[in-house]
Amino acid sequence: MSSILYFNGFLKSLKEIDINPAEPGFLYGAGLFETIRVEEGIPLFLEEHLKRLTAGAQYLGWQVPDLSTLGQAIKTTISANKVILGRARLNLLLGSSGYHLLVTAQASLPYTPEDYARGYTACISKIRKNHRSPLSAFKTMNYLEYLLAWNEARSRGAQEAILLNLDGFLAEGSRSNLFVVRKGTLFTPNLESGPLPGLVRSRVLKLAARLGLKVKEKPLSPTDLLAGEEAFLTNSLMEIMPLTYVDGQPIGKAKPGPLTTRLRLEYQAEKAATLRSNSV
Repeated sequence: MSSILYFNGFLKSLKEIDINPAEPGFLYGAGLFETIRVEEGIPLFLEEHLKRLTAGAQYLGWQVPDLSTLGQAIKTTISANKVILGRARLNLLLGSSGYHLLVTAQASLPYTPEDYARGYTACISKIRKNHRSPLSAFKTMNYLEYLLAWNEARSRGAQEAILLNLDGFLAEGSRSNLFVVRKGTLFTPNLESGPLPGLVRSRVLKLAARLGLKVKEKPLSPTDLLAGEEAFLTNSLMEIMPLTYVDGQPIGKAKPGPLTTRLRLEYQAEKAATLRSNSV
């Protein structure tokens, strides 16, 4: 947690944050959030994060500040905490009248070079994703099903949990989107299968198309994943993480594959260009 937080227009310490425990955001998890990677003190792909959050707010019928106000709140918090490499989180909580805007920033990322070199391990969770819920497209504060799945993964010695949807098809990770490579084609669960429309997921799909790779968004079974020659996970903090074992079974050669590695390098190049354009 950052030492200085942005709360409803002001920078405050944690002990100065005052939220009424009788408000919907506290009682029912009525809120939205975005987690943003920070590099060189710059919040990456900020506009895309803010557009997703405001789309969720509009669906819920909430009035929120404009993108400029939200963006400035994030930049102010990053600067106040002197975060060069790390993450920021924007939280929008429903209050008794209106909303609360809370932003945190910290100089830490939960992934190591060794993780990318070895690849992640995952398990197929017993927790199912309700892909028919209208909220499946938004990052809501009510995150219990993902927390349960992630705790299950940790108890089984895995680093991530893969959730199936109610029809038994792959949906997503507890905190990531999922991709599978087979016979030179990149597969990922279609949005109708229930994954969050992740920002890195979207960028990988566009990047793959620019590289001339075959891409298919479709319902995928656990068997499709285990039969993959490569697999990887994506989110805004991990970016592209190789996935090498699922339920103790190796994916392909149980090491980061050539297409995963290529996409990681291309993604890093694209990100570097974004950082250069933002620093001008």
